[in-house]
Amino acid sequence: MAAGYTLTWKPDELTKKISGDLVANAQLTGKFVETDARRRLLAINDPKWGAKYRSQVVARLLTYEVETKPKEVIIKVGVRASGSGRHHGFFIEFGSRTSGSYSFLRPSVYENAARIVALLSGK
Repeated sequence: MAAGYTLTWKPDELTKKISGDLVANAQLTGKFVETDARRRLLAINDPKWGAKYRSQVVARLLTYEVETKPKEVIIKVGVRASGSGRHHGFFIEFGSRTSGSYSFLRPSVYENAARIVALLSGK
């Protein structure tokens, strides 16, 4: 080692830096999945009578949130509950007794898995 240099290991600073980078990447990832899910939601054409509901209610409630805990970063993407309608996105995604399913959220994750991993990696 060269004279005058001291090497100091600071794990707390490293952890803080890595966590900060991961949270920033999680924000980008959450926004990416939300945007793709909204695009898919707005592309649903059936049933015609639900177009206004999907575009003016559900698309507006579609959002993401990044939650940090001491040893984890959680990305939540989905349709927020509002007022009396707690299941706005659920019945579109999974269908109901009277309407078929029109998945918009799950394909946004599954079909973009490589891109999501790249975003989380900072690439």
